[in-house]
Amino acid sequence: MKPRISVPHLPLLLAAAALFFVSCGSAETPEDDLASLVNPLIGTDGPGNVYPGVSAPFGMVQLSPDNGTSGWDRIAGYFWPDTTIAGFSHTHLSGTGAGDLYDISYMPAVPPFRIGKGELGVYSTFSHRDETAEAGYYKVFLQDYNTSVELIATERCGMQRYTFPATDQATVFVNLAKAMNWDYTLGSHLRIVDDRTIEGYRFSEGWAPDQKVYFVAQFSQPFTSYTVDTVTSVHRDSVYNGIKSHIGRFVFNTAANGGKPIVVRTAISAVDIAGARKNLAAEMPTFDFDSVRTAQRAVWNAELSKIQIKGGTPDERVSFYTALYRTMLAPTLFDDADGRYFGPDGAIHAGEVPGEGEHNYSTFSLWDTYRAAHPLYTFLHPARVREMAASMLNFYDQHGMLPVWPLWGNETDMMIGCHAVPVLVEAALKGILPDSVLNRVLSACVGTMNRDDYRAIGLYKTWGYVPADMERESLSKTLEYAYDDWCIAQLARRMRRDSVYNEFILRSQNYMNVFQPASGFMQPRLSNGEWVPGFDPKEYTEHITESNGWQYLWAVPQDVEGLVRLMRGPEPFERRLDEMFTLYPEAADSLPIFSTGMIGQYAHGNEPSHHVAYLYNYVGKPEKTQQYVSQILRTQYANAPDGLCGNEDCGQMSAWYVFSAMGFYPVDPVSLNYAIGTPLFEEAVIRLPDGKTFTVRAPGVSAEHFRIEKMMLNGKPLGAPFITWNDIVKGGVLELTVSR
Repeated sequence: MKPRISVPHLPLLLAAAALFFVSCGSAETPEDDLASLVNPLIGTDGPGNVYPGVSAPFGMVQLSPDNGTSGWDRIAGYFWPDTTIAGFSHTHLSGTGAGDLYDISYMPAVPPFRIGKGELGVYSTFSHRDETAEAGYYKVFLQDYNTSVELIATERCGMQRYTFPATDQATVFVNLAKAMNWDYTLGSHLRIVDDRTIEGYRFSEGWAPDQKVYFVAQFSQPFTSYTVDTVTSVHRDSVYNGIKSHIGRFVFNTAANGGKPIVVRTAISAVDIAGARKNLAAEMPTFDFDSVRTAQRAVWNAELSKIQIKGGTPDERVSFYTALYRTMLAPTLFDDADGRYFGPDGAIHAGEVPGEGEHNYSTFSLWDTYRAAHPLYTFLHPARVREMAASMLNFYDQHGMLPVWPLWGNETDMMIGCHAVPVLVEAALKGILPDSVLNRVLSACVGTMNRDDYRAIGLYKTWGYVPADMERESLSKTLEYAYDDWCIAQLARRMRRDSVYNEFILRSQNYMNVFQPASGFMQPRLSNGEWVPGFDPKEYTEHITESNGWQYLWAVPQDVEGLVRLMRGPEPFERRLDEMFTLYPEAADSLPIFSTGMIGQYAHGNEPSHHVAYLYNYVGKPEKTQQYVSQILRTQYANAPDGLCGNEDCGQMSAWYVFSAMGFYPVDPVSLNYAIGTPLFEEAVIRLPDGKTFTVRAPGVSAEHFRIEKMMLNGKPLGAPFITWNDIVKGGVLELTVSR
């Protein structure tokens, strides 16, 4: 069983880790250098599954160190307790529950090489004392080779600077064979163009079933010799055995060059080598490491300055800006400088000319990110929201369905629901998408949710729920399809498409078909109408996705009022919420690895719980929302290696924190309403794209003073603890008076 992080224990850190991280908290927020408050090492221990390396905002490249071994804790390639580094690869996933990528890996070394058993290969030990991680910059010292490594990245390129000792045997391994976790090498190519330039590709199968990464790389100095070895793969899965791939070894004479570092710049592409070559020319035409580093720091500061905060502790400010940073590591740009991209149909598509049309994106963790990450983008990155929407619509045209969990142009079919639907509908209802594309949006949403052959949608339409004896995860699929249906109905109403509205608003009520009045829970149901026997709401079963009956009881964000009625009124609803937060797992309970951050049966480490603390607002008990939101903010996040209580999930865990720390949260993003919780900071200012600002002020707010006594929006009292999209984008001030 995965050790869980509970409320009392998250702040208890190893003394060495605490000393290491304390330097990241400054006395005040430096408004001109917010990047200094980003600590990418948060979440590299515990269940966070994040990488500490470098990326441009929403960049295709994620250049980061890899410990060299597989495992749940190393899904992002790196795990804080490890002491080995076996390469620096150009692609990684931010906080997911499944491993893939790790493409185009480099390892600098000096003979004699340390070679580990199995998949580890050539490696070095390192110490966190000799490691620096910042927004857009990473540095580490490889102890066994007396060599320092520095990393920076633009959107499609990575640059590494190696400072070797004086030797005629300074070596750089370029590994196209290394595979970890779910990732299997299917083939590679390595061509030596000249004594500074190499190019090639790595093809692999893993979570993304057909991944192609092409690259072009140039060294700042000529190598004196090279060898290319062909490696025959040996895997646990015999289907991958016998595949040949390549490892290049390039040798440099640093004794003869006056001690100059070796710099290597690498561009990648999912299209072809020519695309990688264009990307290198467009984004990284020189070896000026420090200039690129300075430019990327400015890019990150510009993005981070879209929200300015005041107050809070130094560690809380670091946690906030690190969270904001992490919301911009995915989705990832997925086209070349000339606009071409690899589609889910396996074809190369020509996009718009960059700067004049949409870019293409991939790595959409939609089951997670539709809840808060995408709603946050609508405030901070509306132009990217339009591009992401265009990417999803193009995906529909090429694949026949909207994306579910696309990775490097492939559909992984990971997780459930069709949650591109709420992302598109939210953008449409907020006016971010032009009216000219709304018919296309509605057609794609309806077409996806009427694919009877996909994941029991046909069964759902026939029975009004997904029968548990005919499909796994039936209860969760029923509830999530009902939410997607509701979203379609809202868009159809906006477009005055009455027949579509009537069809989908009726389907959105299907959640009622799995509510068991006798137990007061959502329960899995058989095709004969009977309930699956032996239901225990604490149990984790095949009928519910990564959750139990307590956590999926509340999966009706589209109709909280209807759920209140099903539960026989506000008081029973409130009592059941109270039970949720106070019924702690017992020692004998078997918790899966995704049930972390437990407060009673509430699991903040996984997404189905994320809106639940805000539901007290709907039954007139906002003080309880304030109590639990304050508790979650202050106990489930920390400026520490284990400072995330669950998988980061491509920005969702961090987006919850960003919204909640500002004082409000989108329980149902498509409603365009936000529930007010309690802020973490005395002031938070959102700088909106049109030059307006929206400010939340809560003078004196603290761990002891978080209860809201009065709410004023632009000088007028709020009658209920909710604000709207229009309230925010018009600009103004939400003033909150707090007390014990």
